[in-house]
Amino acid sequence: MIKFDFKKAKRAQELLRERVELKPLEVNPRLIGGCDLTFLNPYRNPTLGIGAFVVLKYPEMEVVEKRYEVMEVEIPYYPGFLAFRELPLLLKTFRKLKNKPNLIIVDGHGIAHPRGLGIAAHFGVVEKVPTIGCAKKLLYGKTEEPCSEKGCYEPIVEPKTGKTIGYTLRTRRGVKPVFVSAGNLITNEEAREWVLKLATKYRLPEPTRLAHNYLQEVRKGIISKNFPSRREKNGS
Repeated sequence: MIKFDFKKAKRAQELLRERVELKPLEVNPRLIGGCDLTFLNPYRNPTLGIGAFVVLKYPEMEVVEKRYEVMEVEIPYYPGFLAFRELPLLLKTFRKLKNKPNLIIVDGHGIAHPRGLGIAAHFGVVEKVPTIGCAKKLLYGKTEEPCSEKGCYEPIVEPKTGKTIGYTLRTRRGVKPVFVSAGNLITNEEAREWVLKLATKYRLPEPTRLAHNYLQEVRKGIISKNFPSRREKNGS
């Protein structure tokens, strides 16, 4: 197993954070990507990771491309350092896409991160693309519970500066909120608006929801191919 150097990782995040640009989108997105990642055994290191991308045409919400990639992952999960575990595989998968998206939704955080560089921001800086972090749980910052109606939101505030670093957003009436923050080349307000527009039927925005579903299909196929049941082994 690779020995993880926290000091170097923190320094890398601090340097990359200086390259994050929060500014209005330059192009109205026509292709929007969603990505997700899973492991055959998340409690074992090293383990086999599977990354998936789904690209949708907007506003039609039609799938134009799906890609997946597998790779051995050696770095365990450490809170605040998710990108070092997952980003290499997501980048490898992204670079296989023939239809490059104008905007990417990442299952994780953007600048709502202890050092301002969650996996969505990290991805956006490396690839120089607009990214949004949309997470199921809060990692960093202070926030309040938004009202129960769709579209309600509350700011996520940086505890030390009081600056808004994202939003707790209700995408469906009465369901748990998601935690949205800009990754790169987009504003926090635009990130919130796009997640709400893309959460057409479910809690999660369609690009990441479909990437998750596609990933589960791929994972099942890999497991059945590489780890057949005893019945299949015996030919019965």
